[in-house]
Amino acid sequence: MANGSNYAKYASPTMRNLLGAEYGGKVRAMYDEFTFAGEAAGTTVNMGVLRKGEVFLGALLVAAALGSSVTVQLGDSGDDDRYIAATVCTSAVEAFKGKTDGVGYKATADTPLVLKTGAAAATGKVQLVIFKAASN
Repeated sequence: MANGSNYAKYASPTMRNLLGAEYGGKVRAMYDEFTFAGEAAGTTVNMGVLRKGEVFLGALLVAAALGSSVTVQLGDSGDDDRYIAATVCTSAVEAFKGKTDGVGYKATADTPLVLKTGAAAATGKVQLVIFKAASN
């Protein structure tokens, strides 16, 4: 029988590989919202923080119809779409999101999460529920 990488660390703990958020952590949710009022494409909005040691699990994106060809994405200073790839919001969106390279990302320092618009000016409300795992 094979083991997942974090299960293997759990099964054979050492001081160097004791887990926090990845195995046995507590799921936390963080909510934020922002209403765009015609802001240009490329507008960025801080939408929460992934604290040091926390692991991103996914996000629920709820957005109004923001305008013709408007997209939103969620990232951080290291990758502007690490968590949610550009998502078209020309009509209302309600979807659980998470990019392959973002799910399981563990913050090495407090990391502000940044929502960014693309393609056109945005008008309307965006709500995010961000799910993360924490060791305590």
